[in-house]
Amino acid sequence: MRLRDMMEQGARGFALVGADAAPLLHGSVRTSPELEGWVRPWRFSAEQMRALGSCQAWHPGLYRQMARSTAGICLEFETDSSEVAIEVALDAEPVGTRDALKYVDERRGLEPRMHDGLSCEVDGRRLGVRVPARDDDYVAFTLDDPAEAPASGVMQLPGMGDTHHVRVWLPCLRGCAIRSLAGNGSFIRPVARRRNLLVLGDSIAQGFVCDDPALAWPTLLAGRRGLDVVNQGVGGQVFQPGTLYGLARAIDPAAIVVELGENYRYEPCREHLVSRDVRMYLSEVSRLWGDVPTWVLTPLWHEEDAYPSNKMSCFEDVPEVIRAQAEQFGQMRVVDGGGLLDHDAALLADGYEHPGAEGCAQVARRLELAMDAGAEPKEELSRRAADLLARAPRRTIPMTECLARGLGEVTHAEEGMVAIGAAGGVQMAWGHDAVLARDVASVLMRHAPTLCLEPAVADDLQRALGLGRREACHVASLKPGARPRVPKDRVIRPLGEGDLAAVRQRMSHPERQSDEQTLELLRQGRYLGGFDDDARLVAFVGEEPWGAMGMLEVFPEHQRHGWAAALTAAKAGQLLEEGRTPWCCVGESDAAALRVLRKLGFTVLPATDACWLLDA
Repeated sequence: MRLRDMMEQGARGFALVGADAAPLLHGSVRTSPELEGWVRPWRFSAEQMRALGSCQAWHPGLYRQMARSTAGICLEFETDSSEVAIEVALDAEPVGTRDALKYVDERRGLEPRMHDGLSCEVDGRRLGVRVPARDDDYVAFTLDDPAEAPASGVMQLPGMGDTHHVRVWLPCLRGCAIRSLAGNGSFIRPVARRRNLLVLGDSIAQGFVCDDPALAWPTLLAGRRGLDVVNQGVGGQVFQPGTLYGLARAIDPAAIVVELGENYRYEPCREHLVSRDVRMYLSEVSRLWGDVPTWVLTPLWHEEDAYPSNKMSCFEDVPEVIRAQAEQFGQMRVVDGGGLLDHDAALLADGYEHPGAEGCAQVARRLELAMDAGAEPKEELSRRAADLLARAPRRTIPMTECLARGLGEVTHAEEGMVAIGAAGGVQMAWGHDAVLARDVASVLMRHAPTLCLEPAVADDLQRALGLGRREACHVASLKPGARPRVPKDRVIRPLGEGDLAAVRQRMSHPERQSDEQTLELLRQGRYLGGFDDDARLVAFVGEEPWGAMGMLEVFPEHQRHGWAAALTAAKAGQLLEEGRTPWCCVGESDAAALRVLRKLGFTVLPATDACWLLDA
């Protein structure tokens, strides 16, 4: 007899193993007993519940309902059972939740339905969401992977199967009570609790409306960090001082994320009052967990046209208010929430604000990138970037040389994406993982000129960085063993800072370098000048701040006399003497420069391999 049949017939005594549910809880702050052995998990302390329902709250009735939900709480255990059943009694859906979900269903043209339930994950494999059948008080899950069954429809004998690691996530939009588990194996044992990821937020953190409590971004982020989430997201919440009492003694946070502020856009509010509340709330966080790394998000992107903000709201000031207040606390780091989610309404389950499952996954990935930024020693990050670039195509030589010369810092380095912030305010990027490229660009890179060295991700980088123009370019580098010769009759020597005016006056593109950058390069001897028989400057070649050969200028009256080739050869020789590989970027239409480079022994890669991403 299958376990479901046993449960449906009320024959629980035939189950081989049982366990109380409460000891298996992760992510709960406390529990309270109810009649007949039922237990209610809470994610807020009793003091917090009183504060949420007090006259100081914007919407105390709404908050009391939302705070009863079990968002982020799960049962976690190991068992050799092939089936388990969990006794659970679901609360009614809160009125505020029902109204929000009704809007979602109507927008999609669907009949009202449940957007929540119990979600099971077995050995990292998701089984989806289940709710008790009508008149039942349990939910059953089959744990064995059908793909590994010895034959179709054949299950392992009870107690004879593999040990499964199981997580069953409780609903994120309503509360529930639990009692016991039953399985058809020989044991159900708890998994040790971990340190916590504490998330303080609103409905976007609580899990509206991703349709699966396991897919809310706080849950995903905690899983990626190896932590148990304590999700204190409450629909409609803002920065409410006094709502953290009683929490510190119940949890052990390794990291804290504060996601609040979006709800200021729905009601009239004043900037100075919001600023006061933000300051007081963050002061409480700092006082309670002053040694815990804390990431404070500015509001995520929303679709303003789909649901306009209140005209009397101060919401446009809120991001800067949050930033200014959070920066006062040493353990807090501000994350630009606008970069955590692509500005794409398709990622919003309700079309205006709340990320769906795909949007939540994106938020979790990008927030993890933000949390990791700066945590790794720069030397280790540079070493990993160098290792990855050593196996990369030749077109990535600009990045290799930039790092080797100490002209940039690694922004991100992992298989699939390497990004560098180079001297002179430019960026360089190479990688083959388009999703990772968008994530890194959205969170870690700047709206700045970017040399993209992978055509497969150029579109993704361009959209993520908001750069409206693309210019294809050739990457040229001197072939190994080549050494261009400088004609003996040419007088070429380094220029100095006294030549600044002459150089700046003759530059065709002075906007590519500031006066200060050019002056510093002159001081370092990075510019070479060509002189005629009367010792007059007639041409020069320099470098970009990030190490590329460039800024070649031959004065009009001396053009077509071989100066371009002579200076390029001299510059290449200077770099070779320093143990560097000469390289440069050349526009796809600059035929004259390409001819010179090829003649001197440079490998010129196709313009389809690289491009500059620039402001429109």
